[in-house]
Amino acid sequence: MFDASRIDPGVIFDAAPTAQLVFTPDLRIVAANRRYCTLLNRRPEDLIGLRVFEAFPANPDDPDANAEAELQASADAVVATGEAQEMPLRHHDVLEADGRYDTRYWRILNSPIFADPDAPGRVTHVIHTAEDVTRAVLGDRAEAAKRRAAMRGADLSYFELDPGARTLVRSSQVDALFGFDLNEISAEVQPFYDRLHPDDFQMVMTELERVARTIGSDLQLDFRIVLPDGSVRWLIGRGESVRDPDTRDVRIVGIVIDVTEIRENEANLREAVEARDLLIAEVNHRVKNSLQMVTSILNLEASRSANPEARQSLLAATARVHAVSAIHASLYEDADVSSVQFDRYLTRLCAHLRNSLSSEGRNVRIELEAEPLRLRTDKAVTLSLAVNELVTNSFKHANWEGEGMVRVSLGHHGPGMIALVVSDNGTGADAVRSPVTDSSSGLGKRLISGMASQLGGTIEEGTANGWRTCIVFPE
Repeated sequence: MFDASRIDPGVIFDAAPTAQLVFTPDLRIVAANRRYCTLLNRRPEDLIGLRVFEAFPANPDDPDANAEAELQASADAVVATGEAQEMPLRHHDVLEADGRYDTRYWRILNSPIFADPDAPGRVTHVIHTAEDVTRAVLGDRAEAAKRRAAMRGADLSYFELDPGARTLVRSSQVDALFGFDLNEISAEVQPFYDRLHPDDFQMVMTELERVARTIGSDLQLDFRIVLPDGSVRWLIGRGESVRDPDTRDVRIVGIVIDVTEIRENEANLREAVEARDLLIAEVNHRVKNSLQMVTSILNLEASRSANPEARQSLLAATARVHAVSAIHASLYEDADVSSVQFDRYLTRLCAHLRNSLSSEGRNVRIELEAEPLRLRTDKAVTLSLAVNELVTNSFKHANWEGEGMVRVSLGHHGPGMIALVVSDNGTGADAVRSPVTDSSSGLGKRLISGMASQLGGTIEEGTANGWRTCIVFPE
């Protein structure tokens, strides 16, 4: 008759078909069975006396390697309740003899051991049963990655690259994209590398090396290939890196798509935009030349006129035309034909106004303070005319004792608003100085009101050690 009492419990523990480890509540190892040592490639004497995570340190390259805290919490629960605790699926890599960490996934059950005869209800040790489920987890993830890659492209141009072995498993669509006939080449990846465009080869290799270094990295490729007939095709590659569940080698799985037609359409669109910009620049150039001709004619007529009032009107018209002409000159000189760097333009306009408005013996300067602002052409034209009218108004109506000064300021005025301020330190009757409320029918006064309205802005004016006009408008 079989006598179970004669069997050594240590023999049963060592012969158990599951991998088991015994440790104290503070995770110090006291025993490890044969199955556990085989699974982890360790000897019992290498483990006994060490704490669990001294024997199996966390992978320093794994930012989520916090298994020690979870295991200690599970052991504490076993001690507190006297009941077994099953831990969630856990990723914890194992340090091999060559210094590399082998990817491992574990299913863990921690059970109580009551080994104190004087306190039979006290948990003295924890028996740790570990099941290596790495192959199943990696297999599921690899299949999931393949399914995701397949769904990324309707043409199912699927590939699976082994960077180490330099082999490429792929669908027939991949061969067709690279110009190979069905079954023309074997699983070697080199023929595909040979068809990479020389200017893109290093970029593709660098991206593949990057993705292969970290499991789960996304592949992002945008490259060209050269087919045997010399034609160039644009392809994109999308995928991710996984670990083979059998060999543990890295695989890059994904899809490639031909986007040559899209690229060619983009190139045609760029050419059309460039042609449009060239045409607009030429139009601006011709408008500038035409306006300069008008300016010359007006100057000539002003110099011939014997009527002082007519001469002043012609000179005022000349200044207005020049303001518009200078905007178009800026557009022709700039790469952006739809807008003007207005602060730079304003510097030139103020210098022109100073030279054209200062009369002999009159010492008046124009000071400019402008934030860097880029404005659409229509706003720039309107604003330049406003500056011209306001500065001209100061020169015409202000009375100065000694040195005179006109200040032009342009900048942001609260969220989404811009303010143009023209002020001077001259004296004169307010009714004469106001470009808005004056009851006379002066063209300049009507222009300023109209331009403020065209900008969608408002006008504020008044005395402030001279006269000050402010136009506030949206960007």
